[in-house]
Amino acid sequence: MTAGIAVGLQALLLSVAAYFFVVGRYGIRVGDRISIAGVTGDVVDIGLVRLYIMELAGTSIDLYPTGRIVVFSNSVLFQAGTPLFKQIPGTEYGWHEIAVTLATGANYKLVQDKIFSAVTASTSSTASELSGSSEASSAQTEIQLKIAYPGAKLRLSDTGAEFVVRYPVEIRAASEIDDRVTRTSWT
Repeated sequence: MTAGIAVGLQALLLSVAAYFFVVGRYGIRVGDRISIAGVTGDVVDIGLVRLYIMELAGTSIDLYPTGRIVVFSNSVLFQAGTPLFKQIPGTEYGWHEIAVTLATGANYKLVQDKIFSAVTASTSSTASELSGSSEASSAQTEIQLKIAYPGAKLRLSDTGAEFVVRYPVEIRAASEIDDRVTRTSWT
């Protein structure tokens, strides 16, 4: 009879055990943006047996609420093949890049100056916040993170020389920053 009760309560017991994993030191907090089981969203509530997420849709740079709340049993964290992705605490940024294929004989220095200055100008308002968040994250997690700043490289691809600029963007303003970079680059 005890074995029958244990089997019957297995999902409930797993959910309760997962709750303590979820709220641990590096766990999830209300407001965190996470991806779990193919769903990306902002955590709305964390219960003893369930996790509530406001679903977001769109491309990786332009996410918007769908108006749906997705409910997961906490036990989903123990299922094989169901990864949980979460930002490191204090790092509210991601990395985006612009790649421009250069024509043969093109002045790469001119392209570099134009695009890199557009990226620097478009991200300068958030640069101090990002460096502060890197320092705060390092102190909070004991993981040394480099300060996030734009970087540029010239590389060879199948189509020729390619100039690539990688730059940090604040997650919640990524679409606006990308739009500013694009508009500034081509004016």
